[in-house]
Amino acid sequence: MADEPLAEALEAWPWKNPQGILVSPMDKRHYRWLLLPNGLQVMVISDPNANKAAAAMSVDVGAASDPVGLPGLAHFLEHMLFLGTSKYPVENAYKSYLAKHGGRSNASTAMDVTTFKFEVGSDHLRGALDIFSQFFVSPLFTESSTGRELLAVDSEDSKNRTNDSRRMLQ
Repeated sequence: MADEPLAEALEAWPWKNPQGILVSPMDKRHYRWLLLPNGLQVMVISDPNANKAAAAMSVDVGAASDPVGLPGLAHFLEHMLFLGTSKYPVENAYKSYLAKHGGRSNASTAMDVTTFKFEVGSDHLRGALDIFSQFFVSPLFTESSTGRELLAVDSEDSKNRTNDSRRMLQ
């Protein structure tokens, strides 16, 4: 039957690893889903040839979740989480750790999700994850950083008001 090769090709695509994660047949990395005791789903991607490691956390809260009268709250909280925790109270500890070990971080707030991410030298992933995880456990909202970050978010908002692609987030 002429359709059999097509059916076989469609069956084989998109390619999946044993856990059902879609991957290219050229991708030699190892993928694995984990469910942590606290209910968080984690995808681990292992590449023994990489000299960097990375992690990201996406939360189902974005600009559309801002309460009436508090526009920009999700974006403001995105900024605040990077500025110290109970375990790591020094404001720039995370940024310093990443910079010292060849890394960097970023975050973004969309309409329905906020994503926090970083990369660091592979040998320093554990330390970076320890600091990173504390953002979601015990963040500090100090008075000095609160005022400064309110101004930063307001400045970003003012700059983006004339950018058509950014207006959707206002």
